[in-house]
Amino acid sequence: MKMIILLAGLFGFTALAQAQSVTIRGVRMAGTGCNDSTAWATTTSDGKTLSVLFDNLKVEIGNGSENPTATTLKRNCRVFIDVDVPYGYQYGLAQTDYRGFAALPVSAYGMHRFTQIIPGQAIVSAREAQLKGPVADDYAVSVKQKPGRIVFSPCGQRVQTIELLSELQVAYFPNTKDRSIAQINLDSVDTGVHSTFVMSWKKCQ
Repeated sequence: MKMIILLAGLFGFTALAQAQSVTIRGVRMAGTGCNDSTAWATTTSDGKTLSVLFDNLKVEIGNGSENPTATTLKRNCRVFIDVDVPYGYQYGLAQTDYRGFAALPVSAYGMHRFTQIIPGQAIVSAREAQLKGPVADDYAVSVKQKPGRIVFSPCGQRVQTIELLSELQVAYFPNTKDRSIAQINLDSVDTGVHSTFVMSWKKCQ
């Protein structure tokens, strides 16, 4: 899964010129679905765009899977992005679009929950794709905050951290005997999955 952070957009006034000085200081990752061997991040030379690539972020259970005896499985990946914020400005996460691929028999269901977090503030958005078999197709979720409901970062903190949490789960329905393989896969090689995050900026009051 490839994540692209766009550090411009939805400005509406001179904040655009100021926010162009934003840089990404670093990226950290943790969770049951990502580690140093399966996920990494790169930035463009101007620090405006961050791409996070997951080689193998997936959950699968059932016959022929890596977890043949499991009846439910959940994994997550947290991405922490340290951002250098221009003095006198606040940012908010205005829009997220993400996709995945699910292959579920009639006996199984799954979900992909995505949460955007600004430390010290309320959760910006927590949306999930709820999936029910039989299905073998891409799915998509779009989260767009209304301008008046965007939660902005605190003022006066030069370096701030954006936290992105992705959670995947698959499970069989109770009392079903069918254990055909069930999976949600965000592997970029197989599905070309990506997510885009657009940030909104405003002057501190």
